[in-house]
Amino acid sequence: MYNKIFGFNISYESKLGYFNIFKVNKFVVQKSTIGNFNLIQADKVILKEGAWINKFNRIKNCNKLILKEKAIIFSWNFIAGIPMNSTHKGLVFERQNLTLGKTSEILRSNYVDLTNEITIGDNVVFAGNGSELWTHGFDTKRNYQSGSIVLGNNIFIGSNCTFTKNVSVCDNVTIGPSSVIYKSINEEGVYSSQKLYKVK
Repeated sequence: MYNKIFGFNISYESKLGYFNIFKVNKFVVQKSTIGNFNLIQADKVILKEGAWINKFNRIKNCNKLILKEKAIIFSWNFIAGIPMNSTHKGLVFERQNLTLGKTSEILRSNYVDLTNEITIGDNVVFAGNGSELWTHGFDTKRNYQSGSIVLGNNIFIGSNCTFTKNVSVCDNVTIGPSSVIYKSINEEGVYSSQKLYKVK
C-alpha cells in the first residue's frame, strides 16, 4: 500500500507496525523493521538490511535519516531539527542529517538535537537512557552557534551523557555514565568527566 499510494520503496521482507505516522518524501526500507506508534518526518529515510526502529520514537524536521545494516533506534527517543520553513538565522536544513552506522544502537529516552549533522560510526552503543546530543547553542550575546557531532567506531556510551556541538570521538572509546563531552576525544581509552572522591 505504501509503495503504490505514496511511492515509497519498501521491500516485501520488511515489517511495519501499527499507528505510525510517516511524512517522508523518499522512503527506502530494505528488509528492515519499524514497530508501533512512531512519528517519522524527514525528506529522505533509508533503512538498510536488518535496521530497526522500535516504538514510540519521534523523529521530526530531519533532512536525511540513514540507518545502516542492523542499526537500531529503540524506544521513546526524540530526534528533531528546526522546520524547513523556519526563518531562524543560520539554519541550513540540508545539514540536519543523522547517520547511524552498522550494528550501532540508540536505546531509550535519548534526546538528539539535529540542527546540524550527526554522524555515528559502526558498533556504537548509547546504553541505558537519557543521553543528549546538542548541535547548537548561543553565546553570551545570544548569537546562534551550530556545529556537527562525529563519532567513530566501537564506542560505548553510558547513560545520561551530554555531547556539545563541534566535538568528535575517535574509535575504540568507552565513556562513563553522566559524562559531559565538551571537547573532542582523539585517543582511544576510557573516559569519564566524573571523579570519585572519598568524603569521609
